[in-house]
Amino acid sequence: MRKNGLSRLIDVAVAAGVSRSTASNVFSAPDRVRPELRERVEAAARALGYLGPDPRAKLLRAGKVNAIGVIPPAELGVADTLRNPVFAKFLLGVGEACDMRGASLLVIPDGPAHHGTRSALVDGLIFGRIEHLGMVRPAQLRRLPFAVVDFDAGPEIGTVKVDSRLGSCEAARHLIALGHRRFAIVSFLRSAGPARVYPPSRHRSPEVAGMFIDQEKLRGYADAFSEAGLDIAEVPIVQANPWDIAAAPIVLDAAPEATAILSMSVMQALAVVKEARRRGIAVPSQLSVVGYNDIAEAAQSEPPLTTIDARGVDKGRLAAEMVFAGGPPRQEILVPRLVIRQSTAPPPRR
Repeated sequence: MRKNGLSRLIDVAVAAGVSRSTASNVFSAPDRVRPELRERVEAAARALGYLGPDPRAKLLRAGKVNAIGVIPPAELGVADTLRNPVFAKFLLGVGEACDMRGASLLVIPDGPAHHGTRSALVDGLIFGRIEHLGMVRPAQLRRLPFAVVDFDAGPEIGTVKVDSRLGSCEAARHLIALGHRRFAIVSFLRSAGPARVYPPSRHRSPEVAGMFIDQEKLRGYADAFSEAGLDIAEVPIVQANPWDIAAAPIVLDAAPEATAILSMSVMQALAVVKEARRRGIAVPSQLSVVGYNDIAEAAQSEPPLTTIDARGVDKGRLAAEMVFAGGPPRQEILVPRLVIRQSTAPPPRR
């Protein structure tokens, strides 16, 4: 017999004087075993240091691991994913769907040093963002159900996205309705590096707004400006990473005449509010600010931030439900919500 946790089920059965199937039922279906036999087997297992059946073998036999994997954007590791308040809301939605199924949730980094889509022990995958369709190929080869978030992947792939163009349009419409006509835009820089300033111009490329989802936000701003007879080409744009603490001063310096700031990132919007307060610029009586994505910090800021609720929790829950359900791919588009708080007001009178 083996000891120190290396004993086998058959060793326990022999020590307890029962069949192997009876010993197995003690661990997998205890209600099928009489209490006195169950106590004998459990005592033998304790004496031999037997820890129970190997869960890996059980999973292999069942062909299921009862877990779903979320692959965050490539630049995010596990720690960055958990500390990102926007992505954390998305994970909360996935987690709620997992709780309903009694399933586990894995965060799987899939950058150059990882191969999560190829080797992760999961029943399905959610891609938090993809740059190209080739990223989903390993999941297709493994025949795993999967969903893609915030990417127009076509009719052959299940996707969940938010109408970011509509959300940004609503943000700009809100400020225009208040009377604002002088704006600045903070767009999304999806890589490390300093903020980039793009002065008014008719020759700016879509890349001034980062990825496709960010470019959709820019189109939404342009839609609202056009409705009001304004031209987005006349609006300065500062492209910044959401965590770049040096960007907020650059935004205010680049648009000293602006009475309203539209930010594609809730974190940069909060930073602009903080920098304005540091400079003695009153928000919202002198400067209105609107962000994108709604997190706890937005409601807790001083003043509380007007922003777009991009339905992060709903998006995560729906993506997970899509993976669990399997079946033919479908496309779901969520409608964002404008959350009006105290960071917006009519522009100051000149």
